[in-house]
Amino acid sequence: MRHAEAAPGYPDQQRVLTARGLNSLSQMPEALALSLADVEHILVSPYLRTRQTIEQLLPGRTYQLSDALVPESSPQAVAQQLAQLPDDAQVLLVTHMPLVGALSVWLKEGASGYPESFITAQVEELVTDFPAAGLATQLNLYYLQ
Repeated sequence: MRHAEAAPGYPDQQRVLTARGLNSLSQMPEALALSLADVEHILVSPYLRTRQTIEQLLPGRTYQLSDALVPESSPQAVAQQLAQLPDDAQVLLVTHMPLVGALSVWLKEGASGYPESFITAQVEELVTDFPAAGLATQLNLYYLQ
């Protein structure tokens, strides 16, 4: 998932969600709510806007901050962290562009794919037996706008 709409600001790590961004998170489709109910591990970038996103989307759920989910990280760094989780783990990542676009393509197509563009509050549901290049299949795509 890419975080919801954030206001401009400095430093980048402290940018907050806009009122529109906060509101978009309350527009969750029922199918996404059902998928998120099964999530066992929630990994979130340490940036303020991603923490606000998860706290608004799934209030009261426990999550873990991950430095592997900052904008300039790599798909390989994320895959290393995911590989440490149980094989059948249901995971939600809340992160940023350009990482989320690069990670999506890397997981689905491998290293030769071009990064996709994610709009704010976009969620892509993937399935894979192991977090590696080219092994994932997209199940669903959601836009919380």
